[in-house]
Amino acid sequence: MLGLIAAATHLHWGGGLQRSGGTSGGRGDVLLLAASGSEGSGARGSDSDSQLAADLRSSASSFFAAVDGGNSADADASTTRLRAELVQARSERDAALAQLGRLHLQAAAAANATAAAQRQVEPGSAACPDRHTPWAPSAERDNTYPELAQFLSKVAIGNEVLVAVSNANYARPGGMLEIWAENVRRAGVGNSMVVALDDEAKQNAESFGVPAFRMDVPIPDSQKDVGSNHAVSALKFRILAHFMKLGYSVFLSDVDIIFLQNPFDHLHRDSDVEGMSDGWDHGTAYGYDDVQDDASMGWARYAHSMRIFVLNSGLFYLRSTQATIDLLNKLIRRIETESGWDQALFNECIFFPSSPSNKDPSVTRRVLDYMLFMNSKVLFKHLRHDQGRFESHKPVSVHVNSHPDKLERMKAVVKRYVDGDMHGLDGLPDGSQ
Repeated sequence: MLGLIAAATHLHWGGGLQRSGGTSGGRGDVLLLAASGSEGSGARGSDSDSQLAADLRSSASSFFAAVDGGNSADADASTTRLRAELVQARSERDAALAQLGRLHLQAAAAANATAAAQRQVEPGSAACPDRHTPWAPSAERDNTYPELAQFLSKVAIGNEVLVAVSNANYARPGGMLEIWAENVRRAGVGNSMVVALDDEAKQNAESFGVPAFRMDVPIPDSQKDVGSNHAVSALKFRILAHFMKLGYSVFLSDVDIIFLQNPFDHLHRDSDVEGMSDGWDHGTAYGYDDVQDDASMGWARYAHSMRIFVLNSGLFYLRSTQATIDLLNKLIRRIETESGWDQALFNECIFFPSSPSNKDPSVTRRVLDYMLFMNSKVLFKHLRHDQGRFESHKPVSVHVNSHPDKLERMKAVVKRYVDGDMHGLDGLPDGSQ
């Protein structure tokens, strides 16, 4: 369009068309510019621009008709009209750019408002726009459990805390909780605590140098016959729900774990659940294609399935998100109405998809590095027989989950990795006898 006006102005004020060698240096070029006016920078492909280009072509044709007819008055009128249309087009362009700027500002404001609302939505509310964005503690949330909220405000770092759940059986002097507490401190974990299920556990935990919060959580009838350690383990999901609703993310730890490094330094924080695996190699820990052979099916004899070994319910990190709350609510409901093992139910709720008989809480999940967050099968059956790796590799933690002689093996792990005794594990079999 600008080319058209410039050319038209040149024709009017420069004294006529410039022709050379029998070719047109005026009308054809100007009409071409008019025809391409809607494709220039600033307006591509809109209906209004196409109409403007058509109007300009009509005006240019009228202009040249007047020039060819020798009517200078008509030419002057056409030029004036073109200049007026240019002014109008510029005005419309400026108004459109201003409107676009306002729309950008409105969109940014809406995005900020959504993010702010997301941070303020009360736990458990269906209004949360993003089920996987962590919420933070607030005065309103503190009202759901004021005593725990006050306790956590002093213990947590970055709204995160390492939590062990214990009763008096595990908390006796010289027992697993004391060894756990000693190595948590040695690993530099400054935000650890114990949820004590009785007064003796609270008193002993505090004597071990770990902050302890007393909580009464009755064992549901469905779990009373599954064994004392599994019954206590099943309580942790109801306990964790309180932390999530208050806006605190939790690294849940059983007491049969030796921490050799700060586990918070090795989280990714990109998932609702980050859990330690019971697997012992890349395939079992992270998944593999499991193929069954049914020769009777002929062409379709090979049936593929995906297999992954379970996350261990004794060491996992939960972020305080709506998806996590949904997971815990489902777990609590199943644990309190079924007699199943809490670890099996934990994995079913995480991995089983929605189906006609199941509603998936749809948490995002990550398997922690099985060589860093190590189970005792990896250490005692595999790693210690790989001499070079055994000498150089230091895990973040070792969970004595695969062996019943837990206290003895916890002490052996300390001997190997804390005291530096390469023979610290000697005398203990790969498995249990």
